[in-house]
Amino acid sequence: MLRTRLLTVAAIFPLFLLALFYLPSRYWSALILVFMIIAAHEWARLFDVSQGVAFLYGLATAVIAIVLCVDGELLLPTDRSTYWLCAIALLFWAVIAPLILLKRVKISASAALLLGLVALIPLWAALVKLRAFGPLYVFFSMGIIWLADTAAYFTGRAFGKRKLAPDISPGKTIAGAYGAIGIAVIYAGIFITLAQYFGTMSFAGLPMLILGFVVIVVLGIVGDLFESWLKRQQGKKDSGSLFPGHGGILDRVDSLTSTMPVVVLALMCCKSFWGIL
Repeated sequence: MLRTRLLTVAAIFPLFLLALFYLPSRYWSALILVFMIIAAHEWARLFDVSQGVAFLYGLATAVIAIVLCVDGELLLPTDRSTYWLCAIALLFWAVIAPLILLKRVKISASAALLLGLVALIPLWAALVKLRAFGPLYVFFSMGIIWLADTAAYFTGRAFGKRKLAPDISPGKTIAGAYGAIGIAVIYAGIFITLAQYFGTMSFAGLPMLILGFVVIVVLGIVGDLFESWLKRQQGKKDSGSLFPGHGGILDRVDSLTSTMPVVVLALMCCKSFWGIL
């Protein structure tokens, strides 16, 4: 399984980098929109919606995203719509989703389809806006999640005995969560060292950066657990099979849905209120 996962990453990662750094903004937005349609289709299929209805749900999600966000330039969401979508996403992932997980609330198919809009549309807007700040913002923001997932996997395998939420995701351990948080602290130290070297940030900002990165990792765990809860309710292991060894798109972006909108919201606030960026 690990070999298959690594081969899939080796095949896809260079293509992702090419798209991230070289696609014009509109085409990047269109590409993310296509992936959002596929993710919405997978979301609907988790609840045994027919292929036809799931396809229509994916298209409807894209149409709603465009109607809500785009004003003027083709497929580029406005700052105002992005801000409010990311704020709604923060409220959901920081408050509502944890309550659903703590109370083990059963989610009906109709409710799940509404929640899919809350999860996926802000992610699309956030990834487009984050790329507008610069491709490196996307790369380093996703890097937190990638490293946290990797650290959680290997730390959990090496030291994980106590389960984090066995009735939701039996593979996740408390040790894995600590490993993810630990790598976030290390990542913050490396990040600010590089920023100090290039003169964009001083070490005085390290405590806030560590706090921010830890919050991102914790929200990433929430997003991961939330999708696992949906799958567990339906008795499914993966959301799809698009990526060998990794499952579907939802299985790859579950942590991104709960973190990228928060990253973008923080960056937009920094730019608006403190003139940073």
